Amino acid sequence: MNEAQLLTFEKLFDLIKENQIVNEADRKIVEKILEAENDWGDWKTSVKDLNEFVIVLEKEVGGTITKTSLNKLLKRYNQNIAQNAWKVESVYSLLEIFEFTKEVDLRIIFNELIKRISKQ
Repeated sequence: MNEAQLLTFEKLFDLIKENQIVNEADRKIVEKILEAENDWGDWKTSVKDLNEFVIVLEKEVGGTITKTSLNKLLKRYNQNIAQNAWKVESVYSLLEIFEFTKEVDLRIIFNELIKRISKQ
């Protein structure tokens, strides 16, 4: 079991609610993760932890989740915006995460975030 499997969205929500995340960038990343998951959960695939979310996203983009791959996914979704509105919202939230870090791979961002949070 990897660290991402141990961190559920419910736990992330509790950490935010209880002001347990002291680093402002980490807090914003967690908020964006929760926004993306909330929009994601409104469509076919519901996920319960960060690892499942990453796996589904990697399948959706066809590999590593980067800013470039998410932008390509966004273009695909925008071709049928009426059907993909929630997907578009989710991808926008995920893209915003890259503003708070120098990392380029969302899986690495999530794993590094988990390490920092678990040390607090």
